[in-house]
Amino acid sequence: MIQQNIVKAIVALVLFVFAIGALGMVFEEEMAAATNWIIGRIGFAGMCLILLVTDTFVTPFPPDILLVLIAKSELAEHWPRYVLVLGMVSVCGGMLGWGIGRWLGHLPQVTRLFGEFKDEHRDFIRKYGFWAVVLGSITPLPFSVTCWAAGIMALRWQTVLAAATLFRIPRFFLYYQLIAYSGEIGRLFG
Repeated sequence: MIQQNIVKAIVALVLFVFAIGALGMVFEEEMAAATNWIIGRIGFAGMCLILLVTDTFVTPFPPDILLVLIAKSELAEHWPRYVLVLGMVSVCGGMLGWGIGRWLGHLPQVTRLFGEFKDEHRDFIRKYGFWAVVLGSITPLPFSVTCWAAGIMALRWQTVLAAATLFRIPRFFLYYQLIAYSGEIGRLFG
């Protein structure tokens, strides 16, 4: 299962970078105008709020769109600062999601649904839970779902925080680099 998800994540990432590269080559001026317009309307604080909500609650909004906004706007001049802050906000959102999962894990309906699974796989979850959070942290899979599940399965908060911090923040830097240089990568192959 982990191997399949990693392969899917790599394929999704390659397709995403290719799409951004193609769009950046064809619509470079339009993307710059659109991203600067969005940044002008919501600001960086608005971007952080959007990310906090999307990484706390289960939504279909990928955080990589915010990285595109940074890469294709005037924020690109100081990108390391902005990407670091977004990474930290994402970790905070994930931890809030973990808290929601812990709360949900005490509800009778959720206990019935996950209780037997949790009991049967408790050792597996404790042994490999860190790596499950790592997988959710670095892949395009919804990070919030990973964190909610970790909370429901009673994975220790320290484990979730360590996995998210060690892998989610570097993921933001890696994805930013791929997005920021996707136009150059596209030109090499175009």
